[in-house]
Amino acid sequence: MKYKNNIEQRKKMVRDYIQSHPNCTCRDIKLVTKIKIERLYSGLKEAYISANVPLSKSLKKRTKEQQRSDIINYIKNHPGYTVIDIRDSTKTNVPILFGTIMNAYRHAGVEFPKREITSGIRSPIVIERSLNYEKRIIKLLAKFGEVQPKVRTRLGIADCVFKKDDKSFVVEIKDFRARNNITMSQIKQLVRYMKALSCNHGLLVCPKESFPKQKNSRNIYIETLIIKILSEEDLRGRSINHLLEDEYNLV
Repeated sequence: MKYKNNIEQRKKMVRDYIQSHPNCTCRDIKLVTKIKIERLYSGLKEAYISANVPLSKSLKKRTKEQQRSDIINYIKNHPGYTVIDIRDSTKTNVPILFGTIMNAYRHAGVEFPKREITSGIRSPIVIERSLNYEKRIIKLLAKFGEVQPKVRTRLGIADCVFKKDDKSFVVEIKDFRARNNITMSQIKQLVRYMKALSCNHGLLVCPKESFPKQKNSRNIYIETLIIKILSEEDLRGRSINHLLEDEYNLV
């Protein structure tokens, strides 16, 4: 009992010191109290929590293992989500922690969706380029109307919803390069989001070289849904009204 009381007394000394010296380190505590944190707590973070003191920025930072665990748990609960969805939700970098999104899925014990293989997102450089492209497109759309980025649906996260006047458009942004062309797989992904959001109008924005190979395939009609495929140049070179009036006939 005396030994137990001694431990509690030392813990109290540590808590008192932390409360009086927020942002102190393990070394600070040891120098003043002559107590080694690791003998009483699992670490400094636990000691701060015990002392009811807000964690410093360095203590809030997750270890790589904690970040890996967060990614694995997220994939298990949200199978089918993309590397960008995971990054935005968990605030982690999948390529740095797992090498590729496929490896992350493998560690989570979840089958990697085949449709994601066409995305071409495999390296941090490509991911950064894709993110910059997405930001540019959203910034361009925002000049013409209201943009709500990262709209969550029961089937995944749409890149954004664009609203102009009384019309809403579900938007998917694909930074495909080289030989990657927009295929029915990406169109079906947009269709899923449109149906989940009960929106009949959709925009798919990608580089001109990635337009579907078939001619006259930039206007797509599926049941009651209408999809227009645009490029960044389209948004920069012409007014959105002109695009929609002439080729979409929606405004």
